[in-house]
Amino acid sequence: MNPWDLDVNLRDVVMDFLLLSAFILVGTYLRRYVKFLQTYLVPNNFVAGVIALICGQQLLGWIDLDTDRLIIYVYHLLALTFIALGLRKSKSHWGRGPVSKSLAALTSYVFQAVTGILVAFILFYTFMPDLFIGIGMVVPLGFGMGPGLAATLAGSWEEHGFSGGAQVGLTFATIGYLYAFFIGIYMVKWGIRKGRITSIRNLDHITYETRIGIQKRGEFPIAGSLPQSPEAIEPMAFHFAAVGFVYLLTYWVVKGMTELMTANGLVGFVPTVWSFHFVIGLLLSLGIRKFLDKTDKSYLIDNGLMTRGMGLFLDYLVVGAIAGISITVVADYWLPILMMSLIAGPGTLAITYYICYRSFSDYHFERFVTLFGEMTGTVNSA
Repeated sequence: MNPWDLDVNLRDVVMDFLLLSAFILVGTYLRRYVKFLQTYLVPNNFVAGVIALICGQQLLGWIDLDTDRLIIYVYHLLALTFIALGLRKSKSHWGRGPVSKSLAALTSYVFQAVTGILVAFILFYTFMPDLFIGIGMVVPLGFGMGPGLAATLAGSWEEHGFSGGAQVGLTFATIGYLYAFFIGIYMVKWGIRKGRITSIRNLDHITYETRIGIQKRGEFPIAGSLPQSPEAIEPMAFHFAAVGFVYLLTYWVVKGMTELMTANGLVGFVPTVWSFHFVIGLLLSLGIRKFLDKTDKSYLIDNGLMTRGMGLFLDYLVVGAIAGISITVVADYWLPILMMSLIAGPGTLAITYYICYRSFSDYHFERFVTLFGEMTGTVNSA
């Protein structure tokens, strides 16, 4: 099904985002006052998503947050996040470090994928002969690439027999977050005790403001500059308009591609193309950014404001993704999800530790915990 064709009531859409907004405030309040969340630096969006899941139709039934609608929101927010990323100014020099990190990340992805596929085959030939083998590929999607990618790509496989694929993707992403927050913070504490971390001597290095998630004192960080005059247009509105324009181009390009494929008898590939809309959006945004740089018009886009916009899309994406988990689907796939997660989590921990001590010349442990956070909870938790 084309995600753009979902028939929804405007009232439901507005109420959904009002509810998600309310839960973000609840998550912020809990992070401010709950010591446990401060200790493990659990992001507000994750807390908000868990509370929304508990209060939603799946459990307590207090609010109406339909999982199908939430999946669609995740689909669109994923594209908007990538477009905002592409419109930011890129680094002019990378050096050797990012190459080593990319190879380390690739190794982790391969391990997670191989682990998932092997477990899927074992279950297929033993206890679950009807299991969709591709579920194994959802492990790296959920752990290392985040809820947006996991839900979008795994959801596209539902056309090929993977019932509840999107919800499985969201479940793996949530489990990955749990590994990143709790095991990741434990490893940081262990590294400090053992003297493995050279840049931090004790946990007092983490400021009080960072722990509670509220900047109450000191110098406030600057969100960005104002490249447009507020008397003419609100700069943030201009940046949102730029993201929206690129997304409009993305829709036109993907729609043209799918119509061309349909005309040539390639209907079976159409859902896959719609699932990769975020890639088209990223390429278009990178192209537009390059055009602005070449024509000396790059001053129109401020990195700080665009980063804030990207963060806004990502926060709502994470909240909607976690709230969109289907308990029924999890119950159907509990065995493969449990087995894959129990193997992939510790395995990723061991592999990232091994690689970082052999691929980098300094800050081995710091790079290890950062990479582990990215490979289990994406950049949001690293």
